[in-house]
Amino acid sequence: MLNAYVQQWIDQRGPTWLPVVPIYPKIDQKAAVEKGYVSNADVFSIISRKAQMAAGIPFYVYKIKGTEGRKHLREYKSLMSGDISTVEALMKAQLIKTKALEEVDESDPVSKLLARPNPDESQSEWLEKCYGFLDTTGNIYIWKQTLGMGANADKPRSLHTLPSQYMTIVPSGTFPVSAAGYMFFLWGEMGLRKEEIIHVKYFNPDYQPDGSHLMGMPPLRAGAKTLARSDSEEDSATAQFQHGGPAGMIYNENITPDEQSMSQVGALKKKWETETWGNKNRGKILFSAGKLGYIQTGLSPADLDLIESGAMTFRKLCRIFKMPSAIFNDNEHATMANMEQFYKAAYTDGVIPMVIKMRDALNAFLLPDFGNTGDYFIDADFSNIPVLQQDMKALTEWLEKSWEITPNERRELKKFGRSTDPLMDKVWAPTNISMLEELAMPVPEVPPDENPYG
Repeated sequence: MLNAYVQQWIDQRGPTWLPVVPIYPKIDQKAAVEKGYVSNADVFSIISRKAQMAAGIPFYVYKIKGTEGRKHLREYKSLMSGDISTVEALMKAQLIKTKALEEVDESDPVSKLLARPNPDESQSEWLEKCYGFLDTTGNIYIWKQTLGMGANADKPRSLHTLPSQYMTIVPSGTFPVSAAGYMFFLWGEMGLRKEEIIHVKYFNPDYQPDGSHLMGMPPLRAGAKTLARSDSEEDSATAQFQHGGPAGMIYNENITPDEQSMSQVGALKKKWETETWGNKNRGKILFSAGKLGYIQTGLSPADLDLIESGAMTFRKLCRIFKMPSAIFNDNEHATMANMEQFYKAAYTDGVIPMVIKMRDALNAFLLPDFGNTGDYFIDADFSNIPVLQQDMKALTEWLEKSWEITPNERRELKKFGRSTDPLMDKVWAPTNISMLEELAMPVPEVPPDENPYG
């Protein structure tokens, strides 16, 4: 039986409507930054790790090797957009790349710009910022700062990544609606021409009359409930540790509401706070005079399933960003034997598609400023990803079985550079291989008088 005073307090509260409807945050670009990346440790760890992995894949400028090179380039792009988790697939893609492209000299203006996008950032720092904004807000806005004068007035001299949460698109007002320009509103409003911005974005199916669908959708918008759950679990665990208070209370059944004055209530409340608040009071039992009863008032993190629930929520967040939770020390399915497979999945499912999206945007909106469309191609060097690389022994064994590859192509795959010897560009077949026509040739008849076997 509950204390009568406690029961009276419950009765005076009025009706309580159940179930309680949870409150989920509305996630736009700014909220994704403030409530996601900078406020949630799990979101920060996933996005920052993925951005750093992607930033470790550098970009270079290549020259396309003529008409045949363009054909090979289309095949190469198709292969890199598919499954490259096997050594055969990766080696095939890199082999086709050597047939399609040759790296340009470092003095090339686009190559120099990519190597140092702006005076304050290296390429890897700039790329990490770009990828971080893409996964956080669904958008990258790159401002191309031009020379502004002279023969090269319209050529970019530096690339600056603008904070996505302070950018908006000016719609064209025509059908189909498109971007007519951009507005940057961190320090007042500043208009930017469409030609000044490289806009990289995630798909946004939420079409609206105001053209807001022209901006990419933040992944956390789809994961708003998961983010809210993650925050609630963190808050619950923190509150449990800081203000978990007693495990229960021993109360006095003999005290009735009439015997309680407001001053007594205030004193009781103050005593309750003194005796229960703080981590030092976790697990204590409170006592009250008179006939005694017991009410449980606290639950342990284990009772609340906070640990297991937090692990499940983290895995959901990882799925939102297409990253396996195992690489973040989630050991449910991870072992030393299969960690390599998890890292491969991180690259093939999460990192490489994001890098390809960036690559395609640079080719579409940066190269034309230098008049290099058609003959040049910006590509990421995927060959330097350690987890997708086999050791030299495995590569050599694979090449030995691939006799149709020329010696120079073998040298390029091994990063040895091409040889000037013309014989190194010819296909050398092993002696035990014959043409089908030769195998089908009739056996010449031997005259009886020349047959040693009669």
